[in-house]
Amino acid sequence: MAEQRPTFRVSHVILDVDGTLVDFEAALVAALEASAAHASELCGGVVTAADLRQFRELVYAEEWGARTLREIRDESFRRVLVEGGVTTPEAVVEVSATYYRVRDEALRPYDDVEPVLRDLCERGFTLVAASNGNAALDAQAFFPYLTAVHHAEVAGVAKPDTRFFLGALEAVGGAPATAVSVGDRLENDIHPAHALGMPAILVDRRRRALEADVARIDSLHDLPGMLELAD
Repeated sequence: MAEQRPTFRVSHVILDVDGTLVDFEAALVAALEASAAHASELCGGVVTAADLRQFRELVYAEEWGARTLREIRDESFRRVLVEGGVTTPEAVVEVSATYYRVRDEALRPYDDVEPVLRDLCERGFTLVAASNGNAALDAQAFFPYLTAVHHAEVAGVAKPDTRFFLGALEAVGGAPATAVSVGDRLENDIHPAHALGMPAILVDRRRRALEADVARIDSLHDLPGMLELAD
């Protein structure tokens, strides 16, 4: 029996990025492996991708105030290099450059993204990509269909804070009553939207949230059929 899905009458669609529009984890793995290889060469020893992940989490957990994600990432590289006996700022710049170059080159949209966003754009929906991350999207095939990109670092507030969503909507003249949040994380994309009285759709690509009591799809191909354009 086909799964029954609700229909939402909206004008604005707030789209999460990592895990919803692009396979960020695959790009991250490639970037960390390349960065680890570069750091190993500089240190003359073995630095693993797991080392880089661990140091990044340690740095991220510290009180960093207004530091950007890039500054946090670079600090994690610096600490790894120092442990390997390399203390020059130039080494951090080199490893960081490798990381961001490979990450951006490896960043790929899911196969369902471009056709679905094209369809929604042609039907008149206002599409906003909204992310806590810092990946650039302007090289992606779906970028022309976006009215705006809303980054937490620029906004000064991040998910799951409801102000993040209000800011994304305000930037494009939208309101919670006529918007829907679409994303892959209950705590970041679904619950905050519901707190604002805004409908939300969970993108559960790996079918890990089958028991969640929320509107759920496992492919963006199912999204257009759930949306009607509000006047």
